Amino acid sequence: MSKSGKKASKKKVLKIVLISLAVFIVLNLIGAAVGTSTSITHPSRESYQNRIDNVKDKGLWGDFDSYDKQDYQVAGLDGYLLSCTFVSSRETRGTGRYVIISHGHKSNKYAMVKFVDPYIQLGFSCIIYDQRGHGANDKALCSMGGWEAQDLNYLIDDTYSRYKDVKILGLHGESMGSSTSLNVLRYTDKVSFIVADCGMESLKYMVHDMYNDMYLYPFGTCADIGFKLLYGIDTAEVSGIDAIKGKNVPVFFIHGADDDWIDVENSKDMYDVAIKQGSYAALWLVPEAKHGESLKVAGKEAYRDHIYSFLLEAGVINTDEDQAEAA
Repeated sequence: MSKSGKKASKKKVLKIVLISLAVFIVLNLIGAAVGTSTSITHPSRESYQNRIDNVKDKGLWGDFDSYDKQDYQVAGLDGYLLSCTFVSSRETRGTGRYVIISHGHKSNKYAMVKFVDPYIQLGFSCIIYDQRGHGANDKALCSMGGWEAQDLNYLIDDTYSRYKDVKILGLHGESMGSSTSLNVLRYTDKVSFIVADCGMESLKYMVHDMYNDMYLYPFGTCADIGFKLLYGIDTAEVSGIDAIKGKNVPVFFIHGADDDWIDVENSKDMYDVAIKQGSYAALWLVPEAKHGESLKVAGKEAYRDHIYSFLLEAGVINTDEDQAEAA
């Protein structure tokens, strides 16, 4: 073969390699757009029994079986039905204190049983429920706190209508549940306080942070495009940090210091925004706790006491009321 023929052959091989590399990159970018958005909007559904067993195995079921419980449904956004359970005790009836507890992605309402004991002990009746596309609810797309916040708004209105003695209505969310609890501030002013445990500041931040950690910077933008084109979700608008701006609702941010899924900077950023605008906010970083493990690592008593201190300092409750109820 002549020298010119060898050069042409090498150029051809190089061209094939470059085209193959370009196709590989494009396919991966498309995969990021489709795969990431689809995996989040179509969560695998965990059974009640699996979650119940998981909570019990971790020793977090507590006194749940001893409380009074009532199952019911509430129509959320576009009439979508939410499976709810009202949990109360002799000590919580008549206090006028209620809290709605929202679970995380791929989970269900029974994951939130671990938070019930602390709130019951603080005189709060609890409402645990399945977010859209989870638990016993019908299939539906999940937006990580966007549409779910609108569902929660309906649940808040139902709570005021169903229980006429509501004096204090708080929200408690874990992970995606924190996003839901914060984003609902766009639609209502009927919230007395929020406890946001290991929450993300926005869906956009979460998606980009995930890919940035792997140095795949363009992939986050591709995922944004996938959410928008495939499912009509603007990742920048599912934003707890924006939802709290201009609001004066006390928020307690809790985050595991060793969270390896939702970076602790999310809660720090939201806390800073709340403080700068003059809202009452508190931040508790739980040492050695990973994602969703703050209560387990700190213990129920410490977790309850931190919430109690936050409610006192925020002026949501006062010691005179507690002493009167105890008497």
